[in-house]
Amino acid sequence: HVWIVLLLIAEALLSTLIVKRVPYTEIDWVAYMQEVTTYQNGERDYINIRGDTGPLVYPAGFLYLYGFFKDIATRSIDTTDPTGLGGSTSPEAVRIIQWVFVVLYVINSAVVLMLYNAVLQRMRQQQNTQSSTATMVWYWRIAMGITCLSKRVHSIFVLRLFNDAPAMILLHISMYLFACCDSWALGCVVFSLAVSIKMNVLLFAPGLLLLLLQKNQSLFGTIQHLSICASIQLFLGWPFLTTYPISYIKKAFEFDRVFFYKWTVNWKFLPEEIFSSKPWALILLACHLVVLGMLANKWWQSSISQLGDANVRKPMRWTKCNKDKIRLSPEYVIYTMFASNYVGIVFARTLHYQFYCWYFYSLPMLLWLTSFGPSSSGDKFSKVVLSLVANVLAVAGVEYTFNVFPATELSSAALQMSHAFLLLKVVSSQVPSIQIDKEKMT
Repeated sequence: HVWIVLLLIAEALLSTLIVKRVPYTEIDWVAYMQEVTTYQNGERDYINIRGDTGPLVYPAGFLYLYGFFKDIATRSIDTTDPTGLGGSTSPEAVRIIQWVFVVLYVINSAVVLMLYNAVLQRMRQQQNTQSSTATMVWYWRIAMGITCLSKRVHSIFVLRLFNDAPAMILLHISMYLFACCDSWALGCVVFSLAVSIKMNVLLFAPGLLLLLLQKNQSLFGTIQHLSICASIQLFLGWPFLTTYPISYIKKAFEFDRVFFYKWTVNWKFLPEEIFSSKPWALILLACHLVVLGMLANKWWQSSISQLGDANVRKPMRWTKCNKDKIRLSPEYVIYTMFASNYVGIVFARTLHYQFYCWYFYSLPMLLWLTSFGPSSSGDKFSKVVLSLVANVLAVAGVEYTFNVFPATELSSAALQMSHAFLLLKVVSSQVPSIQIDKEKMT
């Protein structure tokens, strides 16, 4: 806990220094405020809610959250504004919101570090000797430190004010509720709130579905939790669903959206005509589904080996056949959700610079869990050091590519190599312990 406190203090100081010393760069904030203002002026047709960057393509939760940010930004300043945005885009308002995002960034870091700490504590319980435990602690402290070192992620939060940031904060909080608190109903509420800000969070949904099936041990219980997620979306989208439902669904959840080639980070080595083509999109979708299927089979086989065939088949029953409580291990919950999202990232049609925060925090976790789990306690020191160096270089490779602007053929190729390295490790490594022993739950 001392290590976490030190990292958070460093994060707060660094973020403060960035706001004070690095100029703010306008990208989407003005467009956000234009969209929010249009909604506040009474417009409910999503087709007509737009900003300088185009039509609104985020669910209703985005409008409510950034409307709240607008209120905070303009509460103590002159709201006289010839643009009709109530002064929300003035330098004074932007600076106020930057400080809000500093707070959000530190909160996000705290939640992420608590996720890492939960996994570390589980790894310590499974170590055989005191010396291996001490080594394990420092391996994971290095991973925790890496989560605080991304130049691009700091920029996404405090210099760009993208909605990706609050969406991922809520996602990480939901994961903490699932993994560390065993609070699945509340976790589903927070997860759905994250989706309502930006739908990229749905990349975590396949993993969450598997976890809900295993946690509930029945289809009925799983449907109940999924109903919570759906209810949140209906509640938040009600003003739009009851007026212009087709417009809302089409724009807020625009799955067929085509992105601009000039902003892509991951496929710049492809010709633009291939990048924009429908066949290429279908190939990526097929690869995404195939790899998810491979991992689902791998998870299924691991469940059989760890829990037994009879217990694995329980989630397929309509109702729960016994009243035994199932507590999924923190490392399994976190690993499953991060892996689900990561597969979607690898086969994404495009990655923009702000999308980095969708998966940056998962990189050390996935790399470390596939390299420094309990089964690695007997590895030679040289092998462990080699794995540590390879993992750090993989994260550094991804970080490098997201700091090359504009992206080049070389930077995109480097990103794909780093992605392939981790994907291979996820596909070939063991699945973490699925369930906490009953005696450890009491």
